[in-house]
Amino acid sequence: MGVNLIEVWVPVLLLVSIAAGSNICTSRGVSTCKECLSIHPTCAWCSQETFGKEGSSLSRCDLRDSLIQSGCDVKSIEFPVSKMTILENVPLSDKAGGSDDITQIQPQKIHLTLRPDDSRKFTVTVKQVADYPVDLYYLMDMTNTMKDDLQKLYALGNDLAKALRGVTSNLRMGFGAFVDKPLSPYMYIYPEEIIQNPCYKFPEPCPPQFGYRNVLSLTEQVERFTEEVKKQKVSRNRDAPEGGFDAIMQAVVCKDKIGWRPDASHLLIFTSDDRSHLALDARLAGIVQPHDGGCHINSNNEYDKSTILVSQTYIGQIALSLSYAVQLFPTMIIIGNVHL
Repeated sequence: MGVNLIEVWVPVLLLVSIAAGSNICTSRGVSTCKECLSIHPTCAWCSQETFGKEGSSLSRCDLRDSLIQSGCDVKSIEFPVSKMTILENVPLSDKAGGSDDITQIQPQKIHLTLRPDDSRKFTVTVKQVADYPVDLYYLMDMTNTMKDDLQKLYALGNDLAKALRGVTSNLRMGFGAFVDKPLSPYMYIYPEEIIQNPCYKFPEPCPPQFGYRNVLSLTEQVERFTEEVKKQKVSRNRDAPEGGFDAIMQAVVCKDKIGWRPDASHLLIFTSDDRSHLALDARLAGIVQPHDGGCHINSNNEYDKSTILVSQTYIGQIALSLSYAVQLFPTMIIIGNVHL
């Protein structure tokens, strides 16, 4: 693994040209301590009450030695000095293995004391360790048009595990499924038979429509991924867009239910053959309550607020959830014709 060196400056130091014989501290005519200290790191401020009185032309803002020579008491001189202290500097880890204590950045903690407009330079070393834990969650569109691709996913599970085993020995895999909001106009509601069997006019029946279901939480038993996928059956919704954003929101915010580990790389594979509903689409079903950012997976591992909350939300809100909830990054978003 490569090592990257990052140079950090905080803040940028203003370069000042001082002509021979001039004093930049006294030449600005400042009247406050804050203004004085901001001129240049060599400037000091005399806070002694009697300094410069009785018509004297002495400036309270001057070089530290000049203030002392002019009669300012040392205890009354404001001359902060920038300091940098490394508080934590644990060596970088070479390999993650089964350890929970992994160090990928050095130093880990720095304390900086900076006077106005001064700077300090320090180096941060970043190293990606080998064999870092990986959590992979596969989120799949289970509408009827994805039937052929579900068959292909049976074999893909083993291929995914084999490929990732070349990267890490600490792998967890999970599986989630979605269709669409289970209410009109997203689903068929007439005749009654179609509610329990949306495919009742077709030779092969299919299960009722659902919003999102966490089929398999992240587990080290990756062979269970293929087992659970083989048990799945596609359903059928009414309109072309799907409820993918509902599923993504719950997969992201339900950290405990899904099983995201804090010290692991989080990967989400999202597969669909059509676009997802957006926020305003929910008004067609009379849903206007915004998503509260919470996890709403019930004891049956299904999203139970699908018909209440507008979690088919704006893409920006989902992006924030991906970044802040579990630092999760979608590795594959397939929209249109799917080829696995």
